[in-house]
Amino acid sequence: MNASPLDPRLAEALRCWHVAPAGRTGTVSLTGRSFFADGDGVTVLLRVSGDDALASDGGAMVTRLADAGVDVWGPTRASTAWAETLNAFRLGEVDGRIVGRRPLEQAATLVSDISSAMLTTDGLRWLAAPERDSTLVRQFYAYLDDSRIAYDRRPTVELPRGAKVRPTARINLPKRTVLVQAVGGSEQGLEHALSLVQRIERADYAFDQRLVLLKGNPQAWPADHLDLLADHTPVGFSDRMDAVTRFLREGTPIERPFPAEP
Repeated sequence: MNASPLDPRLAEALRCWHVAPAGRTGTVSLTGRSFFADGDGVTVLLRVSGDDALASDGGAMVTRLADAGVDVWGPTRASTAWAETLNAFRLGEVDGRIVGRRPLEQAATLVSDISSAMLTTDGLRWLAAPERDSTLVRQFYAYLDDSRIAYDRRPTVELPRGAKVRPTARINLPKRTVLVQAVGGSEQGLEHALSLVQRIERADYAFDQRLVLLKGNPQAWPADHLDLLADHTPVGFSDRMDAVTRFLREGTPIERPFPAEP
């Protein structure tokens, strides 16, 4: 059996990550803990230098955002949010790579922060775009008004390290608050919803305090995407608003769009 490429001093702290050799000698790639909205796994590169851990995204985020037409260096909203996100996680940027360096005993936290920063910055492709209410969003607001359910439109939710997200609505119920993201019909919107709820998890919103509302019914959406989304949030559908109502008013769990595989 081949020995692990990971420094033995980090074996216990990083036991939940899948470890594999990376291209550079002494560098390992860590995967298996987080996923982007499109289903791709988040990979963090790590190497040890003396008693310090050095971690990086390998330039993955700049590339992903550039492919989506988002410039993180020009005078744009995205560049401001990019800088604010890295600062919130106490990370830096070198040659287009998200990087961090901390004492070896903080390696697990550093890897987690790099991963979280990657998930957060991946959402910039949508945060940088103008917000336009879809038909579904307008219908959802009308539903809340007609149902006399108190809510805030497009609230700003601050994450533990200072980054901010703006879901469709914050529902203010007697016993709990629920953050809702409504998706009217694009696969890109579905990916944004997954990215958003993954980040909301970091703000200590419980599973029953999140909801993604999708247009139509489960058959209108890719099953694999729905399975991944349902791992992180209840998923409701506009054709099944009775289930959404019971979830909001009574806390009744919403069944997964498709049964979980055995």
